Amino acid sequence: MSAYSSIFKRLASKEKITPYLESGLLADNWPDKYTIEIDSSPYYGLGDGKFHPSTHPLLGERLLWYMFHPEYRDKLIQEKRSVMGEMTLAMGSAIHGIMQTQLVMMGLCKEEDIEVEYRNDQYNVRGRLDFKVNHPDGNIYPVELKTMNSYSFAKLKQGEFKFEHDIQMSLEEDCLGFSEGILLIAESGWPYTLKEFHHTRNDELLSKTYQKFDRVTTAISLDSPPKHCCSYGSAEMQSCPARYLCWLKDEKK
Repeated sequence: MSAYSSIFKRLASKEKITPYLESGLLADNWPDKYTIEIDSSPYYGLGDGKFHPSTHPLLGERLLWYMFHPEYRDKLIQEKRSVMGEMTLAMGSAIHGIMQTQLVMMGLCKEEDIEVEYRNDQYNVRGRLDFKVNHPDGNIYPVELKTMNSYSFAKLKQGEFKFEHDIQMSLEEDCLGFSEGILLIAESGWPYTLKEFHHTRNDELLSKTYQKFDRVTTAISLDSPPKHCCSYGSAEMQSCPARYLCWLKDEKK
C-alpha cells in the first residue's frame, strides 16, 4: 500500500486529523530548516496547588491529601531522575513539536491554539490541552497527543480508552466547553505510526473525579486524612512518595 493509499483509507474511515497530518508530512513545502521546542523544564504544575488532569485523577485520595496538605507536601519522596525518563520526555516533546508545527503550517492551528491552558476554579482544576484544530469541516476539535512505545502501541484497540486517557480528555473537554475531542497516539519508534481515536466526554467519570477532588479538599480543611489507598507491605506502598508519612511513619528511612 502506498503512502497516499494510506491517507485515502484514513479519509474513508472518517478520521479527522491523521489524513491531514500524513498529507502535510509527505508534502514538499517543508522549509529547509525549522525549529521545534524541546521542553525540559520541571512539570509546569508542580506545587501550584491545583489538580491536574494528567496525573491527579490516577492517584488515591490519601496520597493526594499528603501531596496537597501544606504540612506534608514538601516532605514527599521525589522520584529519582533516570536517563530513560529524560529521553522519554525529550522524545515526546520533539514529536509534539513536529506535529504542532505541521498543523500550524497547514493553517489548522494558530499559535494561540497550541498548549491551550484551562482551569475550573469550582473544582480547583488546571491543565493544558495540546492543541485545538480548526477543521475544514467547520468544527473545532480539542486534540490530545500521546506518545507510546511500539509494544504498547500495537496493543491499542479502536474504541477502547485507557482510564488515564478517558479522564484527562473528559476534564479537558469539560473545562473548555466541548462534548467531544480527538486522541492521537504517536508511535515513538519505527515505523512511527499514528492512531486516531474519537472521544466522547465521560460525564459519569467526570462526576466521580470532581467528587474525589472535593473530598480531598474537604479532608485537608479538616486536617483529617482519608483512609489508606494501598495495603501495608504492598508494591504500591513500597513505591509511594508518601510512604514515610503514612504506613512507614514510625520507621527510619
